[in-house]
Amino acid sequence: MRTSPSAKSPACPLAAPSRQTTYARALHTACLILGGVPQLASHLRVSEPTLRAWLEGRDEPSHAVFLTAVEVILLHLDTGGRAT
Repeated sequence: MRTSPSAKSPACPLAAPSRQTTYARALHTACLILGGVPQLASHLRVSEPTLRAWLEGRDEPSHAVFLTAVEVILLHLDTGGRAT
């Protein structure tokens, strides 16, 4: 697992303000940390279209997926990463 966002900002969709839920924000942050949608989708073991729907706030992930995203964020912070 990558522990810091890449120098070049990865392509991680951000939900429209009206759709920015805690789920979407957590997934977006995890996406930045891991380096993009393909990497996060692989880590979560979901398809990229499903992940994009969650990132864009069009659907909500399961609690297990949400907690996995939170774990990515916490591990990143624990290794000295900065909050994004």
